[in-house]
Amino acid sequence: MTAGDAELTTRAIVLARTAVGEADLVVQLYTEARGRLGAVARAARKSKRRFAGGLEPLVVFDVALRPRRGSELFGLERAEAVEDHRALAADPVSVGHAAYALELVRGLAPPEAADPELLALVVALWRALAPGPSSALLRGFELALCRAVGSEVALTSCAACGGDVDDDRALFDPSRGGAVCARCAATSTGLGVRPLAERTRRYLATLAECSLAEARDREADDLEARVGGRDCMLAIVSHLLGHPPTTLDYVAQVHGGLRRG
Repeated sequence: MTAGDAELTTRAIVLARTAVGEADLVVQLYTEARGRLGAVARAARKSKRRFAGGLEPLVVFDVALRPRRGSELFGLERAEAVEDHRALAADPVSVGHAAYALELVRGLAPPEAADPELLALVVALWRALAPGPSSALLRGFELALCRAVGSEVALTSCAACGGDVDDDRALFDPSRGGAVCARCAATSTGLGVRPLAERTRRYLATLAECSLAEARDREADDLEARVGGRDCMLAIVSHLLGHPPTTLDYVAQVHGGLRRG
């Protein structure tokens, strides 16, 4: 990165922020033009004019970035809020689901690899959470995010051989990428492998095919399908991250949220 390069303007969200010194912030952004990147915002905690919206999560910004000599971090020149979803903080489970989504983007999106679809996906989740949390909505987000980062979850055919998986002898194997047929199940013995009930597979497959706006209306009446879907997606997300998502503990503490729904 070379100082003096042209200023970059793009839409962005804040994935994380750290206070530095008396007034600066180091922020991790997901941008439409450059994907995930880090930036230094000088005097951000003092300047309401240059950083309207406070550089907080749950806000969509138009930002101006400039490369900095000898640094992997950009300089964040200014940020203007264009869409504010901080009202989600009024519901602890909704804000927990939103925080979980940001954790997944931080952990799974490669640095400086632009994917406007991924940014749109996060914003779509925030909009869809406005009426309240929904387990089907969160499953839909997880499935869409896995697809966006190149790890689409296999649900309609065996992840190992491509064969049929439409019976209750199938397994869910996160290391193989999803559903595994009865014939291949004998070789699925790793961490996170679990039985995959047909009702759970159909539930997840339905959510994988619909938009986030539609996902809330596709909630399963069957508690076993909902719990099975949650556990399968937690297994594959944990496999992709290399560890369980830390925000699950927060949601469990405040409302039982992800662990119950």
